[in-house]
Amino acid sequence: MNHGIMNEILAGDRQTMFSRDLFLLVLIAAFLSTCRMALGDEISVEGAPADSGYNVGSVATIRATVKGIAGDARRYAVFAEIQYAGTTSTTSVQMDRVAEPRQGETEYEIGWPIPAEAPTGLYTVAVRVQDRTAHRTVAIKPLRGFAAYKKLVQVSHLTLDKTFYNLGEPIQCELTLENLTEGELKNLRVEFSNANYPWISLYSREAGANPDLALKVLRDQLTLVARGTATIPMMSAGIASSLQGKQKEVMGVGAPARHEKTPPPEVDTYTVAVWNADHTILYDMQFTPPAIVRPSERDLPIPYSRNFTHPYNSDIDFAKYRNFYAPREVSPLITVDHSRTLYPPGDRLRIVGTLKNAGDEAWSGAELRATILDPAGKAVQKATLLSGIDLGAGQAQAVASDAWAIPAIQAPGTYRIRLELIGAGGRLLAATGTEIAVNTLPASVLVVCPHEDDEYSYAGLIRAAVEAGIPVRVLILTGGDVGECERYYDEPCGPNEAREFGMVRMEESREALEHIGLTRDKVDILGLPDGGSGAIWSQHIKPLNPFLSVYLACDHAPYEQVLKPNLPYARDSVIATIEQIVTDFHPALIALPHPDERHVDHRTTNWFVIKACQELLREQRIDPQTIIWGDRVYGAGGFKPAPYKYEEAVVYLSGEAAALKQEMSWIYQSQDGNLEEGMKKTFSELPRQEEHVRILDWQEHEGWNE
Repeated sequence: MNHGIMNEILAGDRQTMFSRDLFLLVLIAAFLSTCRMALGDEISVEGAPADSGYNVGSVATIRATVKGIAGDARRYAVFAEIQYAGTTSTTSVQMDRVAEPRQGETEYEIGWPIPAEAPTGLYTVAVRVQDRTAHRTVAIKPLRGFAAYKKLVQVSHLTLDKTFYNLGEPIQCELTLENLTEGELKNLRVEFSNANYPWISLYSREAGANPDLALKVLRDQLTLVARGTATIPMMSAGIASSLQGKQKEVMGVGAPARHEKTPPPEVDTYTVAVWNADHTILYDMQFTPPAIVRPSERDLPIPYSRNFTHPYNSDIDFAKYRNFYAPREVSPLITVDHSRTLYPPGDRLRIVGTLKNAGDEAWSGAELRATILDPAGKAVQKATLLSGIDLGAGQAQAVASDAWAIPAIQAPGTYRIRLELIGAGGRLLAATGTEIAVNTLPASVLVVCPHEDDEYSYAGLIRAAVEAGIPVRVLILTGGDVGECERYYDEPCGPNEAREFGMVRMEESREALEHIGLTRDKVDILGLPDGGSGAIWSQHIKPLNPFLSVYLACDHAPYEQVLKPNLPYARDSVIATIEQIVTDFHPALIALPHPDERHVDHRTTNWFVIKACQELLREQRIDPQTIIWGDRVYGAGGFKPAPYKYEEAVVYLSGEAAALKQEMSWIYQSQDGNLEEGMKKTFSELPRQEEHVRILDWQEHEGWNE
């Protein structure tokens, strides 16, 4: 490896912004394009690394096709420019021509040996074409980058003794472990348990080990020789039991409890985890093939796994989807534009829509009236929106009228609007209803989430800010690389699959937020490892000692489309980045997870941000009146509770905003979006509130969680 790269990394230059390097490449490419036009060349480059990532000590293969070469291809030399993202030193490796040119195209390839001591994270690649005769560069093209990872141990084989189990029967499993390193690994601990993520569910809501895990140690003090394997032969690992309902407690996801005397058949999976002796380093984790667990006297209903929309066909509602709106909630004669339904006090409610005479008789001298009802059903405003309406049969007319100057002291809540079209003589021609919600809103909002899909908890707040034109940003700390990775690929996940799965989840969040109106340029992602926030917080403080992710097998963020590629997985680096975002954006409200949530990524997201704010407060770089909210997604675990004082904080939704939020949940397809769509609620069933808490004394209690 180029010593310049290594020296820069050792000197701590990993924080140099990746965008600077990309900007320079774009400038060079633009200059070369100008030169090509002047000299008549039409050389272009296509290509990519052969894989998404490579283990350190292996060979990274890079391929490129150069088009437009006229004459002898030997006149040109093609180089792969490899750079650790965020540094300035570059390794330039000449590529080999792998085939004779055909129709103006020449193929090149190079295998770059990645040193065993190379840093993990993202490497950028550009291909440069050099004209040997003219001694000039004639083309340069940035390609997709690749990750270098350091995977130590993997579960290379995992199976159960069968697929179908009666309740109470023993479950047996067999697995093979592989040491991917050149050194011996000692004192490994192999555990089998009900499907779980250890960072969510090792402990129950009460203090102590979580009994719902049914954890069993398969091997303790296991040694793997260098590059060796070890097989744990088929052995008893657990007892088949009904897990429905417990999945929510164990994983935070899954089907609710059925509360039937004899539980129905269900589809379950189990976890094998490989730890070090003191349970502080998780080397690998894999899920078993699905098993069907059922009572010996009950085969029906047929169960379906979470890959399917409904756990049972009996859950399908054949009527609800036909009647999203009740008959009183819509009218073909009065249609309302629902793009704006959330307002702050002091704003002006404007009704926009269309009137259509779908009958055979003309309307003459009609009026459109609005009545606004508060949450208790009391009329707070009556207004005539339009009068003197004359519409012949089949004609339509647009409506855009102010209905209510919302008082600055108006109480927050969801308000019902009754629209009536009154004809001559007071005859009711048509009626419909709609809703708005009134919320007191801050001057700006920053929502900080642990994973892609956690922004859903604050979707109503985000939508309210968007509709009111209030600046809002979303920051997602992790890449979500673990949650349902195996389900997405239908096979065990290695580092490449995990990294690409993180990119799937990032795009899901961007698309989901776009659905509620927040453009993707308002979304930032750090790319921390899923499930690693607790270790980063407590054990990996400094950038020189970053946390090595179990799934990504990287200790720096290996993503291109994140805020800071190769951000060290270290607490100081995370907090410094959050501080920069807060000082640049100056949010009046910061919305976070709750500090006591049992999912380690959730509670430590709160800890990271509040610590950053406390440090900024000491330096007088943040307004002490900044409001901080907390949310409750999983609820408290058996941990030391935070010492803060709280008060209720509610965001009220209109029915249309609630419908947007429901639709948003379907976009997270990798995170049970299919199940959410299968359990869709009607307009009247949708919740009209988001319930959060305000942390009143975030400025105090510094260091309580260290």
